[in-house]
Amino acid sequence: MTKQLAQLTLDIASEAQNVGLQGAEFHESSDGGFGVLFGSLMRAAMVIAAILVLVFLIWGAIEWITSAGDKGKVESARNKISNAVVGMVILAAVTAIFLVIQGWLGLNVLTFG
Repeated sequence: MTKQLAQLTLDIASEAQNVGLQGAEFHESSDGGFGVLFGSLMRAAMVIAAILVLVFLIWGAIEWITSAGDKGKVESARNKISNAVVGMVILAAVTAIFLVIQGWLGLNVLTFG
Protein backbone atom coordinates (compact mmCIF):
# COMPACT_ATOMS: atom_id res chain seq x y z
CA MET A 1 0.00 0.00 0.00
CA THR A 2 1.32 3.36 -0.91
CA LYS A 3 0.19 6.50 0.75
CA GLN A 4 -0.73 9.33 -1.49
CA LEU A 5 -0.12 12.77 -0.13
CA ALA A 6 -2.78 15.32 -0.81
CA GLN A 7 -1.38 18.33 -2.55
CA LEU A 8 -2.86 21.63 -1.50
CA THR A 9 -2.48 24.71 -3.63
CA LEU A 10 -3.56 27.97 -2.14
CA ASP A 11 -4.32 30.48 -4.87
CA ILE A 12 -5.64 33.50 -3.03
CA ALA A 13 -5.43 35.83 -6.02
CA SER A 14 -7.59 33.65 -8.27
CA GLU A 15 -10.12 33.09 -5.50
CA ALA A 16 -10.27 36.85 -4.90
CA GLN A 17 -10.98 37.33 -8.60
CA ASN A 18 -13.67 34.64 -8.56
CA VAL A 19 -15.38 36.31 -5.61
CA GLY A 20 -15.03 39.74 -7.23
CA LEU A 21 -12.97 41.55 -4.61
CA GLN A 22 -12.04 45.09 -5.53
CA GLY A 23 -8.48 45.33 -6.90
CA ALA A 24 -8.15 41.58 -7.51
CA GLU A 25 -8.14 42.11 -11.26
CA PHE A 26 -4.67 43.61 -10.96
CA HIS A 27 -2.99 40.55 -9.43
CA GLU A 28 -0.91 39.75 -12.53
CA SER A 29 -0.58 43.18 -14.06
CA SER A 30 1.32 46.34 -13.38
CA ASP A 31 -1.70 48.56 -14.05
CA GLY A 32 -2.63 49.27 -10.45
CA GLY A 33 -3.33 47.90 -7.03
CA PHE A 34 -1.51 47.92 -3.73
CA GLY A 35 1.53 46.04 -5.05
CA VAL A 36 2.27 48.71 -7.62
CA LEU A 37 1.79 51.48 -5.06
CA PHE A 38 4.01 49.70 -2.52
CA GLY A 39 6.65 48.98 -5.16
CA SER A 40 6.71 52.63 -6.23
CA LEU A 41 7.02 53.81 -2.64
CA MET A 42 9.79 51.30 -1.95
CA ARG A 43 11.74 52.33 -5.05
CA ALA A 44 11.36 56.03 -4.17
CA ALA A 45 12.53 55.42 -0.60
CA MET A 46 15.55 53.47 -1.85
CA VAL A 47 16.49 56.23 -4.32
CA ILE A 48 16.21 58.89 -1.62
CA ALA A 49 18.29 56.78 0.78
CA ALA A 50 20.97 56.19 -1.86
CA ILE A 51 21.14 59.92 -2.62
CA LEU A 52 21.46 60.71 1.10
CA VAL A 53 24.27 58.17 1.47
CA LEU A 54 26.11 59.80 -1.42
CA VAL A 55 25.56 63.31 0.00
CA PHE A 56 26.88 62.29 3.42
CA LEU A 57 29.92 60.62 1.86
CA ILE A 58 30.76 63.75 -0.13
CA TRP A 59 30.01 66.03 2.82
CA GLY A 60 32.28 64.00 5.09
CA ALA A 61 35.06 63.96 2.49
CA ILE A 62 34.89 67.73 1.97
CA GLU A 63 34.83 68.29 5.72
CA TRP A 64 37.87 66.04 6.14
CA ILE A 65 39.80 67.81 3.36
CA THR A 66 39.03 71.27 4.78
CA SER A 67 39.69 70.31 8.42
CA ALA A 68 43.33 71.52 8.26
CA GLY A 69 44.33 68.92 10.83
CA ASP A 70 41.83 69.99 13.50
CA LYS A 71 41.08 66.81 15.47
CA GLY A 72 37.46 67.77 16.16
CA LYS A 73 36.68 68.43 12.50
CA VAL A 74 38.48 65.25 11.38
CA GLU A 75 36.49 63.22 13.93
CA SER A 76 33.23 64.81 12.74
CA ALA A 77 34.11 64.05 9.12
CA ARG A 78 35.07 60.48 9.99
CA ASN A 79 31.72 60.01 11.77
CA LYS A 80 29.82 61.29 8.72
CA ILE A 81 31.68 58.92 6.41
CA SER A 82 31.24 55.99 8.82
CA ASN A 83 27.52 56.68 9.16
CA ALA A 84 27.19 56.89 5.37
CA VAL A 85 28.92 53.52 4.96
CA VAL A 86 26.66 51.98 7.64
CA GLY A 87 23.66 53.47 5.84
CA MET A 88 24.85 51.95 2.57
CA VAL A 89 25.19 48.52 4.22
CA ILE A 90 21.72 48.83 5.77
CA LEU A 91 20.24 49.89 2.42
CA ALA A 92 21.84 46.91 0.69
CA ALA A 93 20.68 44.54 3.45
CA VAL A 94 17.11 45.83 3.35
CA THR A 95 17.06 45.47 -0.43
CA ALA A 96 18.41 41.92 -0.25
CA ILE A 97 15.97 40.91 2.49
CA PHE A 98 13.08 42.46 0.58
CA LEU A 99 14.05 40.62 -2.63
CA VAL A 100 14.37 37.30 -0.75
CA ILE A 101 10.95 37.73 0.87
CA GLN A 102 9.52 38.81 -2.48
CA GLY A 103 10.89 35.67 -4.14
CA TRP A 104 9.76 33.46 -1.27
CA LEU A 105 6.21 34.82 -1.48
CA GLY A 106 6.20 34.77 -5.28
CA LEU A 107 5.57 38.50 -5.60
CA ASN A 108 6.91 40.90 -8.18
CA VAL A 109 6.81 44.26 -6.45
CA LEU A 110 10.39 45.53 -6.60
CA THR A 111 12.27 45.06 -9.86
CA PHE A 112 15.53 46.44 -11.13
CA GLY A 113 15.79 46.96 -14.82
